[in-house]
Amino acid sequence: MTTRLAEERSLPLRERKKLRTRRALAEAALRLFTENGFDKTTLEEVAEEAEVSKSTFFRFFPAKEAAAVEAETELWTAYLAAVADRRLSGAILGELHHTLASAIAGLDPGWDQRFIDTRLLIIAAPDLLKYVEHYRHGVKRQVIDHLAGKLRLDPEDLRLHLVVELTITAFTVSGRHWVHSGGRGGRAALLEGFDEAIRAIPASLDLSAGPVRPTSHPAAPAASAASAANQ
Repeated sequence: MTTRLAEERSLPLRERKKLRTRRALAEAALRLFTENGFDKTTLEEVAEEAEVSKSTFFRFFPAKEAAAVEAETELWTAYLAAVADRRLSGAILGELHHTLASAIAGLDPGWDQRFIDTRLLIIAAPDLLKYVEHYRHGVKRQVIDHLAGKLRLDPEDLRLHLVVELTITAFTVSGRHWVHSGGRGGRAALLEGFDEAIRAIPASLDLSAGPVRPTSHPAAPAASAASAANQ
């Protein structure tokens, strides 16, 4: 049983019902957006597909975009909770890497396909990419604040911003490859690719094109050289 499923089963009945409604809305939204297009699908159609009212939709999601990228929200919500709970020990890049990997591993089994479908939808609907980028910016800011508190550093310390950015960029790059492969190899392959991307960071910083050779200039014609000598 995944960590997320175990947590859900421990919730009171009322909260479990809310969670089921939220998921029904998100699944209906992703299905309709994928089949009919994000811009062409209305909130009324999503609510009807999930058998709830439009007002119920807005109790769970502030906008169409939020429902469309619920798989992203699941991932980063789990990551933020894990960062808040983690006792840091050792290199912070490694700590963030293991924390995000653990959060991914703890998501429910159906998340893989939802994430793939969501990323493909984002490719087809550029406005969703702007929404996700804005959302991830908020996630990064929260992770930085958590780290600043745990490490007793200024939240504007450039090192915090870079290490948080590097971790999420490593996942984004590896996740992109995994999605483009159709999720081949399942979640194990996604996590392996993430590990590989993290390991590649030091080598990428040392990447060099080698020494640049000076450009040689052709010799001046003899007549010109003689003329210059006489000036």
